[in-house]
Amino acid sequence: MKIAVLGDRDTALGFKLAGVHEVYAFDETSLDVERLKNKLEELIENGDVGIIFITERLAQRIELPDVTIPIILQVPDKSGSRFGEEALREIVRRAIGVELKR
Repeated sequence: MKIAVLGDRDTALGFKLAGVHEVYAFDETSLDVERLKNKLEELIENGDVGIIFITERLAQRIELPDVTIPIILQVPDKSGSRFGEEALREIVRRAIGVELKR
């Protein structure tokens, strides 16, 4: 199963440099938000994507579907997390079963 990333240009570049192949960059314009919705739907229907990372800022612009596979995880962008560190730890623990410690 593949990993896909949906994010702003800087976040997308970071994941691309880390070796993720399915990386898509979007701005916060209304046209790009529509492109984002279409790409997310396509990735869910595709069937070979197991995890989708989406930046929190973009995720708040759309309604995330309630699906079990692929797992959709919100990640902070370069501006930081809107959830806070403790909430991110809980999201990671529930999603992959690993507790992050500092």
